[in-house]
Amino acid sequence: MNPNLLDLILFSEKRKDFLLLLKEGPKNAQEILDRLQVPRTALLPQIKKLKEQNLVIHEEGMYSLSLIGEIVIEKMQPLLATLNVFEKNEEFWADRKLSPIPPHIIKRISDLGNYSLIEPDLSHTFDLNPEFVKHTSNSNHILMFFSYFHPQFPVFFLELARKGTEISLVLSESVYLRLTEDFKKEVGEFLRMQNTSLFILDKKEVETPAAVVSSDKIMILGLFNESGRFDRQYVISFEPGAIEWGKDLFEYLRDISREIEIKEK
Repeated sequence: MNPNLLDLILFSEKRKDFLLLLKEGPKNAQEILDRLQVPRTALLPQIKKLKEQNLVIHEEGMYSLSLIGEIVIEKMQPLLATLNVFEKNEEFWADRKLSPIPPHIIKRISDLGNYSLIEPDLSHTFDLNPEFVKHTSNSNHILMFFSYFHPQFPVFFLELARKGTEISLVLSESVYLRLTEDFKKEVGEFLRMQNTSLFILDKKEVETPAAVVSSDKIMILGLFNESGRFDRQYVISFEPGAIEWGKDLFEYLRDISREIEIKEK
């Protein structure tokens, strides 16, 4: 792509939004102004530049993408969606370890969509984050991976399972060992339930995220920072694409894990 054309699209929010709006189909001037919420005097010069580059056509009072414009925007949209993810919280992503996410999944990080961050709740320093608990507790089925330990995990897992939630749980080996040492009874009860499964990721050479949760309602992601510390910040998204993204990441981790089974049911 011509660098000047790239600059034309990326370095103006008005031009970028205008082109993405036309991807929906032809629009008249008033509809465009209403949807973009910009004054006519601010938008017209940007439209003129796009017409000069043959990206936009203006015929019979309607603006539409040219064939070149359609091809360019079709290719640009994944890039724009990816940039939106990182630009939304630049400091967060700059300090996160992304290497634990396999290439075929990290390439789809734009699927996170309109996500938000759950920040640490200082008033609940020793508790699981209330936002985390609230958004996971109303799910019918849930996939969860954790590679950090919290003393409230056993109660949290059991409360979900006891009310009938289908749970597939993957734990790092260190977390599993901690649970079996200090919460053997709770682990046994969890394993005997018909609506639960437990897997252990014991491959020490495999880097992992801190947490991955994907349910029928939500996706939650926790990542270690570059220092290897988890600061209890979670990415949270309710979008279907993000839920599927989280499911794929969970399944990648589950597939390299081993299942723990108990004979008595």
